[in-house]
Amino acid sequence: MDDLLRRLNEAPLPVALSRIDDAVIMQLSARQSEARSGRQLLSAAAIFALGVGYAGGSFAHAPAKAAESSIVFAENTLAPSTLLDFR
Repeated sequence: MDDLLRRLNEAPLPVALSRIDDAVIMQLSARQSEARSGRQLLSAAAIFALGVGYAGGSFAHAPAKAAESSIVFAENTLAPSTLLDFR
């Protein structure tokens, strides 16, 4: 075992091992630029959506009105409490 480790220590380093740092740095910079592009696209989409919403609200012709409360809170004739009432 000692002999094997000594030979491994004396062996020259592979050429690809000296280039691995450059490859890792290039991949990291590529990922960072992709993430930056994604954030910029998301920001542009958010600004566009806000602009469309603002413009759509500006062109409303009639003011918004709430629904009548009698329609919203009408008693349901099919509610279990009314179906089980035997009076």
